Amino acid sequence: MIPRFTLPLAIIALSACHSDSPETKIQKAFDACVKAIEDGDASVPVEVLSPHFAGPEGMSRDEAKLYLMGLLRNEKIGITVFSDRIEVKGSQALQNVELVLTSRTGGSVLPQDASHRQFLLQWELVDGEWRLRHLEGSVNP
Repeated sequence: MIPRFTLPLAIIALSACHSDSPETKIQKAFDACVKAIEDGDASVPVEVLSPHFAGPEGMSRDEAKLYLMGLLRNEKIGITVFSDRIEVKGSQALQNVELVLTSRTGGSVLPQDASHRQFLLQWELVDGEWRLRHLEGSVNP
């Protein structure tokens, strides 16, 4: 006789084996980057960058790392995401995000600067991990 709790345990075990969808993995990576930037930690966003990363004006992965380290050393950044859409096609993905960035310098409580921006992030699957390949951004009025 099979104990009655066997079926629920089997369902739980099978669901634990189910891996996250590509969209969920990308969303988790993006959310971790947002939190790290707000915490002033450049290491998480840099870790997500592809070895082939190309940013605005041809910024390389190493240049992005230096830029983030310098920026987060001097400023406190806040990020509010308004919309976020992810479309995956095989080992490539596009993420379109609309957000507001706020910036405080020194010990200031209120932001000195706020800007409404839209970013297009191009992701690629590298060794089983989603990495940010390219980033484009624009300021919205």
